[in-house]
Amino acid sequence: MLPAVSVIIPTYNYAHYICEAIDSVLKQSYPTELIEIIVVDDGSKDNTEEVLQPYIDNGSVKYYLQQNKGKASATYNAIQKSTGKYIFTLDADDYFFSEKISSSVKIFETDDEIVHVANPAKFVIDGKDAGKEEIPTELLEKKLDGFNLVKYFYNNRMLYGGGSTFSGRASALKSIFIADAVDMYIDEFLVLAILNKGYSYFLKQPLSIWRGHNTNYTVTQGSVNNKNKRLDDSSKAILDLVMTDNFPAEVQKLYSLHHYTRHLYFKEAANDKNLQDVMMLIRHCFLKNKYSLKQLRKYSVFNRLVPIFIIKLLKK
Repeated sequence: MLPAVSVIIPTYNYAHYICEAIDSVLKQSYPTELIEIIVVDDGSKDNTEEVLQPYIDNGSVKYYLQQNKGKASATYNAIQKSTGKYIFTLDADDYFFSEKISSSVKIFETDDEIVHVANPAKFVIDGKDAGKEEIPTELLEKKLDGFNLVKYFYNNRMLYGGGSTFSGRASALKSIFIADAVDMYIDEFLVLAILNKGYSYFLKQPLSIWRGHNTNYTVTQGSVNNKNKRLDDSSKAILDLVMTDNFPAEVQKLYSLHHYTRHLYFKEAANDKNLQDVMMLIRHCFLKNKYSLKQLRKYSVFNRLVPIFIIKLLKK
């Protein structure tokens, strides 16, 4: 007997895309009556509720409106409201291929230790095919230990299996606390956190579309600075959770390197990096922790140590 599943769609001002996302779920090869679609609207200011009304009226979608708190809050809210055995995340501007749910559930049902099933994404940029995600072949179509996979990801400065390619075992996912402050890095956090709960499996075929468009983000300098500040705060929130939750020491060490170098990158982008920031990174990388030369190079640590006045000269 096939299990019930939940597809959660956090959204903010994506009325012009969200119906395509929902329709892709309703057109799955998996039995529609076993699919629960939960939309958590993070305080949209467009006509999201209006375009969703037909789906709400016919019972296809469970719609919840919340005060604007960010994507992490909307995602956590949706996870807690879900009732399916497995939870699929779908961004409101993306969509699934028809075999997405069936293929993922088939893997989950073969092994109770698998808590995360993902797939490569295909890219559509401004309506045009832009290729697909190239996941390393050594990760495909095999059971992967979550802890070792996290080490692999952060040692190689890469991450796969998040966003609209993510699905998780509900019993594991519901046990994860997600702070509102995780905000813009919720996709990364979900992968990091669930891999700490068990095993992962990557399907070979692309089963999700990642859509790029000019409303993904704004491009003015002020908006870029605001976005980078939010990203920096989100990264710090994940670091706080990783350091206080039951994560292995090696994962804490690797993620802290990821955060501190990312933090200095954002400071550089805002022309705000100072000597104190450089000293902080030196203490973390060379005095407090002993990272390998490969890790330091992979995270461009030596670039981050360059004083800001030299960076300005190079830019000129």
